Amino acid sequence: MNQRMMILCCTLFLIIWGQSASLAEAWRQAFNSNPPASPVKLIFIHHSTGENWLTDDKGGLGLTLNKNNYFVSDTNYGWGPEGIGDRTDIGNWWEWFNGPASSTYLAALYQESNQSGDFYSRLGTDPGGENNVIMFKSCFPNSYLSGQPSDPATTGANPLRGQDASSEYMTVANAKGIYNDLLKYFAARQDKLFILITSPPQVANDTDAAHAANARGLSNWLAKDWLRGYAYRNVAVFDFYNVLTSNGGSTNTTDLGLDAGNHHRFRNGAIQHVQSVANNMAAYPSDEWDSHPNPVGNVKATAEYIDLLNIYYNCYKGTGDCPGASGFKVDGVWKMTGGESVYFQTYQTGEAICLVSKDGKTITAYYASKMTGMVFEGGDIPTSGRSSMLRLTFSSASQATGIRTNVSTGQQDNLTLGMDSTASVNTVSDGIWQATADRSQNFYLQRYTNGGAILLLSNDAQTCEVFYDPAATPNHIAGTGMFTAQPVSIDFTITNSTTGIIVRKPGSGSASTWPVTRFSTAAADVN
Repeated sequence: MNQRMMILCCTLFLIIWGQSASLAEAWRQAFNSNPPASPVKLIFIHHSTGENWLTDDKGGLGLTLNKNNYFVSDTNYGWGPEGIGDRTDIGNWWEWFNGPASSTYLAALYQESNQSGDFYSRLGTDPGGENNVIMFKSCFPNSYLSGQPSDPATTGANPLRGQDASSEYMTVANAKGIYNDLLKYFAARQDKLFILITSPPQVANDTDAAHAANARGLSNWLAKDWLRGYAYRNVAVFDFYNVLTSNGGSTNTTDLGLDAGNHHRFRNGAIQHVQSVANNMAAYPSDEWDSHPNPVGNVKATAEYIDLLNIYYNCYKGTGDCPGASGFKVDGVWKMTGGESVYFQTYQTGEAICLVSKDGKTITAYYASKMTGMVFEGGDIPTSGRSSMLRLTFSSASQATGIRTNVSTGQQDNLTLGMDSTASVNTVSDGIWQATADRSQNFYLQRYTNGGAILLLSNDAQTCEVFYDPAATPNHIAGTGMFTAQPVSIDFTITNSTTGIIVRKPGSGSASTWPVTRFSTAAADVN
């Protein structure tokens, strides 16, 4: 553990606690499931399954969107230039968003304000302008894919481009590749919110176990992995497939609101994407030969979707927290091209701290209330007045790029980073601890992949002592002060995940003992 790293850790602690003992609590932003304050234009690209979902007496999605201040239009068969509305299979999305005629199709889509039929209710007044929210969905034949559930995405030229669901190229790998291609366009249109609705499951008479498992694999990948590393807030996924694979005991009995079952929903302040029922086929079919979801399934989907839609919209607009995607680990020390060191730490509540130092003596600390996917974005934490903003995009566990902006001048520096020393988090003990009787007495604990750990002590938010234990155990840290003029040692016994005892022993004089309580828990993953 080198001197620069110790200084970084020390400065981190001083900055956090010099501002406020509860900085994270003051800055934290919660998920916002409230509807938009003013009408928002939304368009839904769909066919028959989407029509049934929208219909007032079959799924009620149109009514629910209406009540939540969305002005809804839609496309169906026969819509648009060159009849592009006829083509909504996975391979066709490349035509819509990436193909040679995509600009023509999308110009018409963004301007569309009509309904494909009068089967759903919508707001009485068109707020004007373009559609801001773009929902798109392929129908259940797209849940019949070849390959294996975990096949990696096809890269480069993809034979599924422009093909329908009956194509021989309809594989898990090619489907993933098509969806990855879409992100290139979405990143260039951050003025729009794109929401992918996964394809619904099929009845047993339309599929088999292997193809159904592939559909599950693709839907899980879309919901959990597709946006990992995507740097922006304008793309989201609703796992329609997962929601429609469990019921309350029969095809006409819902499991909406139950703890058990397969769900994608906002509940108890958290977003849940859960599967407790081992089923990959339609749980709410119209009949044993018809994979169209019945009204019971559609109503469940409507109820689980609407809060997520509002969260996605508020994330996109910056008025609420953003769902994160589990990713590779980024905590540790990074090195910038040009010689600067970057210290990075995330917490289980989602906050992240990033410290930048060129000389190990001066440092700038940046704070984000939530990592968005694999993107850190936050301002510095000065004693008065913000001076700069930092945005880092982690493309892998060892590489990142960023932009640092001077708030006063607008000057921007492009940054390139590489991982230098990786943190190894023990969630039983790592994080920020406080003396139970005196919150000004603070201790910062972090472990590293070399097996060592540091414990930092500060009692005035201006000075600190740093202790390093090269052979720490999960429940015990002991070490000597690294930069103290006089000999001093520390002994930290962790009783459990929230309490412990710290004893500081100087070379001469009396020992100090503090019962401690953990204030902030280090994250085991990025978010």
